[in-house]
Amino acid sequence: MKKKALILLGLVFLLMMPSGAWLISSSLSGQPPGEIQSHISEERDGSRKENNPASMENKTSSAQEEAETSFDNDIQEAVASVINETRHILIESDMNIVAIGDSLTQGVGDSTKDGGYVGILEKSLKKSELESSITIKNYGKRGNRSDQILRRLEKPNISSSVKDADMILLTVGANDIMKIVRANMTDLTYEAFADEKDNYEERLELIFDRIRAQNEEVPIYLVGIYNPFNMYFSNIPELNQIVGDWNTIGRDVTAEQDNAVFIPIQDIFQYAGTGYFSEDNFHPNQRGYASIADRVLDYIEPGIEQYQDNTESDEASQNE
Repeated sequence: MKKKALILLGLVFLLMMPSGAWLISSSLSGQPPGEIQSHISEERDGSRKENNPASMENKTSSAQEEAETSFDNDIQEAVASVINETRHILIESDMNIVAIGDSLTQGVGDSTKDGGYVGILEKSLKKSELESSITIKNYGKRGNRSDQILRRLEKPNISSSVKDADMILLTVGANDIMKIVRANMTDLTYEAFADEKDNYEERLELIFDRIRAQNEEVPIYLVGIYNPFNMYFSNIPELNQIVGDWNTIGRDVTAEQDNAVFIPIQDIFQYAGTGYFSEDNFHPNQRGYASIADRVLDYIEPGIEQYQDNTESDEASQNE
């Protein structure tokens, strides 16, 4: 049964777009189910009252525009709520934040091109500045696996940024799962993922070691992985188990580190509808990224306060 379920998962991945985005079906993207059903009802009612094709087309177009406007407004409200949440945080010290990782760090799927959760986070923190400055450098790269991120940490520009960082945000692991699926497309089993877990854990530990070699005390926040297919393939429990295994590795590795925190996001998308995903039905849209930013903000706020306390203590010591 497990093998059949995972073979079905393999077939799903055959629908991947060449760019690396995961595509289930364009019919699954777009408006939330409730709004789609509302439009269907309106069109049926209209067909009874009006047989003019041009009139029907205008009504349908108008309904779609209203729904899209409402949907966009909902997304902007979600983003605004995250930004407004930082009003009680008063950042008084200059701070350098470095974000490293895959497409979630890059912000793929954010139609506004504002950088996904990292961009929303930057807007939030800059709104809470006093006379200080917040700098966030984004080194997210679509498709990066753990081995590729490990190599990129040796690049002079990234290495230099890590050395000067006061906080590091990291996303990694989803593309390691992708690699296993691609390599075992015709005979996908849970064992293929189980066999790779140790290798992934070793690479993740090396990523932490490499960051520590460049900046021994910087706080590192590892953002977890989510299962984007849960709402469409909830009958395949192995999907959640695989994602859960990868998150367990992330949680265990951070627990073994000093000054490191794991940020779970799997629960955010477990029951999320299409309104949280971009057109590729894998990456979050701006609303989905706003939810991630909100979660990340909750976790890093104590770290920001600790950084400010340490900075004030250092300045006081220097003035004595």
